[in-house]
Amino acid sequence: LWRDTEANKFVKTYGKAASEFGMCICKLSDSNLLQVVELGIQFGKWVMLENIGESLDPALEPVLQQQKLKDGNFWKIKLG
Repeated sequence: LWRDTEANKFVKTYGKAASEFGMCICKLSDSNLLQVVELGIQFGKWVMLENIGESLDPALEPVLQQQKLKDGNFWKIKLG
């Protein structure tokens, strides 16, 4: 079994190599969390959340549950 640090290192390395637009790494306590998630969705960046505990920010629920809204020819996700 991998340790958490080995798994984190693997995901970070793979994410940077696999994603054309790179990868953002942030914590739930970061003040710009929703902005990072929004830009990640908009531009196709991977977003990795570190040090999460038992609960998540409720503002992330639409993303985690893939609550997409159809607006004309586009799909939208409402954050916050």
